[in-house]
Amino acid sequence: MGSLWLYAIAIDEVRDVFGADEADAAALRAIAAERFAPPPAPHVGLLDKVGPLFRRQAGSPVRRPDLPDGLDVERLLTGRHVPPERLAASWTLLRSWLDAKAWSSYEATLDEAAVKALDFDLARAGAPAHFALGSLLSRDLGIALRTAPGMAAGYSRGTHVLAAKQAWDDVVDRLEPTHQQQITRLLAWLGLFEEWTRAAPLQRREPPDLVAIWMA
Repeated sequence: MGSLWLYAIAIDEVRDVFGADEADAAALRAIAAERFAPPPAPHVGLLDKVGPLFRRQAGSPVRRPDLPDGLDVERLLTGRHVPPERLAASWTLLRSWLDAKAWSSYEATLDEAAVKALDFDLARAGAPAHFALGSLLSRDLGIALRTAPGMAAGYSRGTHVLAAKQAWDDVVDRLEPTHQQQITRLLAWLGLFEEWTRAAPLQRREPPDLVAIWMA
């Protein structure tokens, strides 16, 4: 099964991560340090003294491909190129920052077949095609982090999100029971967008858009 993550956050706030100013970078480093604490220092033994014989010094920590570290943090904060082997870790890192910065987030377990079946049912029930679930990823994020194999990412403007919610509200009673349950849960979350949009100016933030990340 695949995983779908939705974040209520202005796209400009996401793009500002890549090239963050000093204050924002410090806050993001603190989030990463809290969520991805490095493993304990390895025991130093006899093998550590013959490091030149090994490609990697014995006892040194191994970089996990799915777990971000300090190098990944600095790459994203400065907008530098991310090598293919660090894409998974970098997206994990970005999602942790989105969790911390977004107004709210939503997660669902959906594979590609389930998304297509839901979109077909929405269309059958009368929802316009441009409000398919896949439309939430219709715009490129425009960030210095390309997607890894088996994933997709994009965003929708807040106005599109509100219009999609209205379209789904109008047809939810005509959906198949399984899809009706899925959409009802999502609609409850989307129903908070108007509240976040009203609150944004009071907090000197831009109104939220919807950022979507899907991984197989």
